[in-house]
Amino acid sequence: MGAWNGWYHCTGSTYGAWLRGDPRGWRARDHREHVEGDYKNPPPKGVYDELCEKSKQLMRRQRVVLTTEQREFAVRAFVDALLERAVEVIAFCVGAKHWHGLLRFRDPVKHRGQNRDANRLIGQAKGKSAREMSRAGIARQGGIWAVKCRVRPVKNRAHQLNIAKYIPAHARKGAAVIFLPARDSSPAKPGASAPRS
Repeated sequence: MGAWNGWYHCTGSTYGAWLRGDPRGWRARDHREHVEGDYKNPPPKGVYDELCEKSKQLMRRQRVVLTTEQREFAVRAFVDALLERAVEVIAFCVGAKHWHGLLRFRDPVKHRGQNRDANRLIGQAKGKSAREMSRAGIARQGGIWAVKCRVRPVKNRAHQLNIAKYIPAHARKGAAVIFLPARDSSPAKPGASAPRS
């Protein structure tokens, strides 16, 4: 399914925020194994306790829960890194354990022939924001963010507007938010291809 005007709702988390075997529910990568329950309907209590403990033991460092100061710094650094990579941003938030962004990755004329893969660009932005935080002395070296992220296509204008409201609403839960008006809401030019997720 193509994204409306090239816009995507992207989400990710901090390191260790959601482990295999999490009692809130979890998903195997590429759904390689069936897992009962999800965050709305958690699996039966105790079913994945062993797996969760093993996941914790395999962690290379402590899980990351961002303070208010870290969230404020991270949202600016993350958005700056995305803008440096010519990724358009309408709304972006960073909470204690996760982030959301309403992003557009590709202008088929301006970026013809360039690798504009969403996960690649987001990965670069995550790396740069984590380095900026450690240089500023507000986070340890070693990374802030989980490896993967989700990139979901926006279906239509109504969907885009819902996401544009949903992301800033995270401020009520303590998230740091940046909201930028879209510079160009015209349809993507013919031949635009969606970033891989």
